[in-house]
Formats: sequence, structure tokens, C-alpha cells
Amino acid sequence: MRPEQVNFLNIGLMIASAAAAFVLPFELFLFSYAVLGPLHYLTQISWLHTRGYFTTGKNDYLLLVALCVCIGLLKFVVSGVDAEGWATTTVMVAFGAAAAFAFARSLWVKGALVVGAFVIAQFVSDVESARVLFATFVPTIIHVYVFTAAFILFGALRSRSASGLASLGVFAACSASFFLVTTTAGRPLGTYVMNSYSSFEGVNVALAAWLGFGAMERGPEVYTSATGVMLMRFIAFAYTYHFLNWFSKTSVIQWHKIPRPWAIANVCLWLTSLVLYWWDYRIGMLTLFTLSFLHVFLELPLDVRTFVGIGQELARLGDERSGVAAAARSTRR
Repeated sequence: MRPEQVNFLNIGLMIASAAAAFVLPFELFLFSYAVLGPLHYLTQISWLHTRGYFTTGKNDYLLLVALCVCIGLLKFVVSGVDAEGWATTTVMVAFGAAAAFAFARSLWVKGALVVGAFVIAQFVSDVESARVLFATFVPTIIHVYVFTAAFILFGALRSRSASGLASLGVFAACSASFFLVTTTAGRPLGTYVMNSYSSFEGVNVALAAWLGFGAMERGPEVYTSATGVMLMRFIAFAYTYHFLNWFSKTSVIQWHKIPRPWAIANVCLWLTSLVLYWWDYRIGMLTLFTLSFLHVFLELPLDVRTFVGIGQELARLGDERSGVAAAARSTRR
């Protein structure tokens, strides 16, 4: 499939995801997170491994793995500590490490950047806004929405593709629609849906506060209020399209071309995850928590490279336009 065709396919996937999110936001999220999510984590980690995790050192990724293990320990093992504060520190260090690993080649420079990130984190990890940004939003909304938008923009700029820019416009329009279309109070939801989503309620509460919709309490308000339904539609869209976007790019980034043992292991682990979610959704979510965080951390060097690439492409685009303008003025003379 040609890149232009992939862009048009993604436009269709965006519209379909948005339509489904309007109708069944909570059910769509739960389906996407349980069925599409684990397959995305597994295949992306396999693909990143074959690409050297987009780091300059062969074993740089091991620190990101270790940091992910720390998150798992904070979640399930360690008690009696400020878990949210240390989670904030861990994510900030992961960002610093990702930036270092993506570009620096000197071990000393990498070490200095990691230590610097840790020191900075110690100063801000007690700040509530920093905790929400790094501990709550980075592994959720920022990963599935902001980074996805960045990948779309980078691809469109690098290929100078009109259809790529159109897909970014549709992505923005779909996102805006959830906040522009009048939202009414939600319909009654079953106990299974609310119980399954309960561990994710904190994201909705934090997002409501950050977007200026006022305080929202965990519990029924998340599921039945107009604001709760509006935010859930956005979250369901962001997650569903994030996963579908990955699977739509098979012909572009060739993520399916991995060693056969990886592919077999991925299928077996994915089927196991489906059984876990079917047996008990919350147990499935908790069991795959570390895997979910792992794919977020291992992708960070690529995310950093993407944002730097966007800046470089915008600079080139500015130079190209300046050159065209200069040529036009020269012609007129």
C-alpha cells in the first residue's frame, strides 16, 4: 500500500473511531484496551528491538527497562513510600535518558543527562501539576494522543504530503468534535463496565481539571455527567485510533518483519492476555500494567527523535520557501 493510500486509510480510521466513541465511549475503550492494546505493545516492542530502540548504544534500552521495573515495584510491591512522587521521578528520568540515548554517543554525556534529569525531578516531584503531567498523562493521554499527532505531523512534513496534512486536519477535527458537539448526561452503564474502568478513573478526573472543566469526583460522575461522557469520548477515540494507526502502517514501517520466534511469542502472549481480560478485566489490566509501561518507555527515544525531526523539517520548509521567494524576486528583476 502506497503512503498516500495509508493516509486515506487513516482518515477513514479516524472517522470510524470518532463515530464509535460518540456512541459507546466506555465500551469502545474497554474493547480497544483489552484486544488491540496488548497486540500493539508486543508488536511495537518487537519492532523497536529490531531497530535498536532508536538509541545510539546497543544496551541503552536496558536502563529504560530497569526504570519500568521500578514503576512496577512502586505499583505492586513497595509500600510506605511516596509512590506517586517516585513514579514522577522515574518518568522524568526516563525522558532524560531517552533524550540522551537518542542523540548522545559519549557514555559520560549520557550519564550526566540522566543524573541531571534525576536532580531536576527531585525538585519538582512534589509539585502536583508535575505529578499529574508525568505520572498520569505521559503513559496515557500524552502517549496515545500527543505523540500520535506528532508522528502524523512528522510524516506529512517529511514527505511533503498533502494527504498527510489532510489526515492531521481530520485528526484535529475529530478531537475538537467531542468538545464542540453538545453532550448530554450519560446513559446508564452496567456494573461490569464501571468496575472494569474504575482503575482508570483518575485519568478522567485529572483531565477534567487540566482542561478547565472543574473538579470531578471519582465514581458515578465519571460515567454519568455531561463532562464525564465528553471526556470519555475523547479518551476512547485517542486510544482506539492510536492502536489502529499502528496496525495501519504495516506497509510503511514494516513492523511485521520481525524474527519468527518473536512473532510466535507475541501471538501466544496476546492470546493469553485475551484470556486474562475475559476472565477478569481488572486482573488483565493489572497483569499487563508493566508491559504497557514498558512499551511507553522503550518508545521514548523515538518520540524524542520525532519532535527534533519536526523542528528540522519546519526549518527546511522555511528555507525552501525563502529560496523560492528569492528566486521569484530574482526572476522579476
